[in-house]
Amino acid sequence: MIFCVEDDPNIRELEVYTLQSVGFKALGIGSGDELFKALECGKPTLILLDIMLPGEDGLSLLKRLRSDKRTAQVPVIMATA
Repeated sequence: MIFCVEDDPNIRELEVYTLQSVGFKALGIGSGDELFKALECGKPTLILLDIMLPGEDGLSLLKRLRSDKRTAQVPVIMATA
């Protein structure tokens, strides 16, 4: 499962659609809060993480992910305009 963390719904839908159309399982996530709720249900194999998010930005979220033993080794691709 790939988590796509992007606040813009159009971009998020495009990312998820593209990944699913080539055979990946993907979940669109709109905020950092939603990301950490999703992580309670399972660990992804990859996170696509937008840098500019409302509230907590992507860099802060990445620091939190890296400081948690459960998610420290999950690959993250940072995305920005």
